[in-house]
Amino acid sequence: MKGFDYNNDDESAFRNSNASYSMSNDLKGGMTNLSGVYGTLLPDNNLNYSVQVGNTQGGNTSSGTSGYSSLNYRGAYGNTNVGYSRSGDSSQIYYGMSGGIIAHADGITFGQPLGDTIVLVKAPGADNVKIENQTGIHTDWRGYAILPFATEYRENRVALNANSLADNVELDETVVTVIPTHGAIARATFNAQIGGKVLMTLKYGNKSVPFGAIVTHGENKNGSIVAENGQVYLTGLPQSGKLQVSWGNDKNSNCIVDYKLPAVSPGTLLNQQTAICR
Repeated sequence: MKGFDYNNDDESAFRNSNASYSMSNDLKGGMTNLSGVYGTLLPDNNLNYSVQVGNTQGGNTSSGTSGYSSLNYRGAYGNTNVGYSRSGDSSQIYYGMSGGIIAHADGITFGQPLGDTIVLVKAPGADNVKIENQTGIHTDWRGYAILPFATEYRENRVALNANSLADNVELDETVVTVIPTHGAIARATFNAQIGGKVLMTLKYGNKSVPFGAIVTHGENKNGSIVAENGQVYLTGLPQSGKLQVSWGNDKNSNCIVDYKLPAVSPGTLLNQQTAICR
């Protein structure tokens, strides 16, 4: 028997593809040739494909051609597969779907087939965000996702890919650690700031707002810290509103900013503006 495998690792769409060929002879003079191509496609490598063709000649076995092909897709809402095989005069088509579903306090979430211990990702407002180190899994339109297999009684690192966030979304943190018990549904919660991003220079009177002042807005009570020259980076801002600025306890150490963000041009990820604090 002779055979070889070829692996393509270039930067094309088929960079994760392999080709194989083998030839075998039996003791009765029959010869069989098998050739195939298999690999993965899509940026997340979650579409597996395989094609194989065989040919048998001579010997006491019947001559003929056989082959099969298959596609297997692993998606955020479940898995699908389809295939076709042929041998001699017979052929077969098969297909299937599998997945999991969780009903929880915030609604229903679909995912891949579930294991005994799982993680429910909760990131409201952060839709279609990839989960790192998970094939084909991303948050749904509400910001929820299922990690179908988790390690029980151990720290499980759950990380959202910040590069897949929408331009108007920013996470307070991109990594959460959970320790589920056996058979549990552990929740990994991420706080997403939805709205405008702005680097604002704050003025109070004829001076910059002091270094270390705290700026809060709306329901975001964590606050952002003013850096040198009155500059502060703010996320999750509505198009217009008020900012509360504080650097002390007396009335002269607090002020309010009325702001209005400009219309965002395509490709503009960060606004910059100067605002007066009164």
